[in-house]
Amino acid sequence: MDRLTVTGIIKKRAAESPEKTAIIVGNTSLNYGQLYQAIRSAASYFEEIGIHTGSHVVSVAVPSLHYVICTYAVLGLGAVHIPVENRIPVERLTEIAAAVDADFIIAEDKPDSDCHWISPSKIDYDRPITPWEPVGVSDACSEIVFTTGTTGKSKGVMLSSHCLEVYLEAMNPSFRLDESSVFLVTTPLNHVGGMHRLHQCLAAGSTIILMDGVRDLRAFFHAIHEHGVTHTYLPPASVKLLITLAKKEVANLNGQLKFIYTASAPFPVKDIEVLMGLLPDTHLHQGYGSSETGSICNCCYNAPGESVDCLGKPYPCVEVILSDSDGKIITEPYEAGYIRSRSGMNMIGYYKEPELTSQVLKDGFVYSSDLLFFDEKGSLHFAGRGDDVINVRGFKVSPTEVENAALKHPSVSDCVCIPYEDQQLGRVVKLLVVLKEGCALEIEELASFLSKSLEPYKVPKFIEQIDEVLRTGNGKIDRKAIIKQHSNL
Repeated sequence: MDRLTVTGIIKKRAAESPEKTAIIVGNTSLNYGQLYQAIRSAASYFEEIGIHTGSHVVSVAVPSLHYVICTYAVLGLGAVHIPVENRIPVERLTEIAAAVDADFIIAEDKPDSDCHWISPSKIDYDRPITPWEPVGVSDACSEIVFTTGTTGKSKGVMLSSHCLEVYLEAMNPSFRLDESSVFLVTTPLNHVGGMHRLHQCLAAGSTIILMDGVRDLRAFFHAIHEHGVTHTYLPPASVKLLITLAKKEVANLNGQLKFIYTASAPFPVKDIEVLMGLLPDTHLHQGYGSSETGSICNCCYNAPGESVDCLGKPYPCVEVILSDSDGKIITEPYEAGYIRSRSGMNMIGYYKEPELTSQVLKDGFVYSSDLLFFDEKGSLHFAGRGDDVINVRGFKVSPTEVENAALKHPSVSDCVCIPYEDQQLGRVVKLLVVLKEGCALEIEELASFLSKSLEPYKVPKFIEQIDEVLRTGNGKIDRKAIIKQHSNL
């Protein structure tokens, strides 16, 4: 018997627990019976208009019931699902559709494209259904996710249903998801963070709630209390927003919220400590990985003996190697190197990018520009990105290390470390800080504070106050834009 994809699992759960709530969006919900009925109806319609195994289907990832239904109908047919961001400009949508040789586009507004257009709101989700067996797990491409990933260039990461199967087997034990779990997802569904949470929850028989970000804090907390949310996924940028603007409301969730997972960007140590203080009884997990690799490891900061600057040990199914810039394997603890990882979660490759694929995927390993190091216990720690490292007179400075040290200062709310070229000293470290309300910048005092935890060459020679730290859509510091604006390189 074929191993079941998520669509197949939804079918199975619809037969076993049809009344169990599967998904909630706003004031509307579907149980597993209703969800599968709608998926089967959509799949029947898709079959009629020509979607079949191997078809390429671009879908605008609106956090809606229609999007979820169409996603699993497409995947159940064995077609390749290509999610793109909500509110995507029409020109960009048509560019991506052309880049991935799309046959169909699922979007509310008709794009200027030769692809067959499908309006998800006009599909008859109540049409009579006939017996149907969704495709099984395979190594063929089932999803293409667009990401800047390890190279900075936008490209399509090809993933198989087998990649997802391995991912779920690795991740689910730490998430402790079951049919009683209620998972609130606020992140974009075209990003692997949101996409994998959707797959994960429905595969586990949990209830998933979709929201479009956390900008509406009142709606965010209302959803948690009204639906008894037990799990949520929050990128570091969302955590920063919540602990800055809603500390009291966050603290009131202690005891109800069992699990918070964060990933997609480095989690500042100071924010981890604040969140742990507000929610001492909530399991706080930080994951590390990428679209190309799936999840490599994750760390539960509440676990005895764990460090707040740790990423945890690699999953048993993941092989990790660290090497220097010359490719020499690093075996000593605390020596940073470029990470290479190999597992069944790894991508198939980049769509129609054979040269780029060969640069990143070698002998089954995904090569990354991220710098990490092992401690003596075998746990990984993030040391920065290779192209972010600042060379100060031959010494390598990780911006992340300087930033984490600065965030421990009681006046600093946020910060970013960048390179700067001084006429006398050459390449030095510059620190840009966002201060807490009511605080004044005391440059000498802050430099003295940093000198107590950093080697002299890592202490910033220039410190400047700014209003905010620019970040990308998934919460990562936008270093290139900041360097362009605040450096002289």
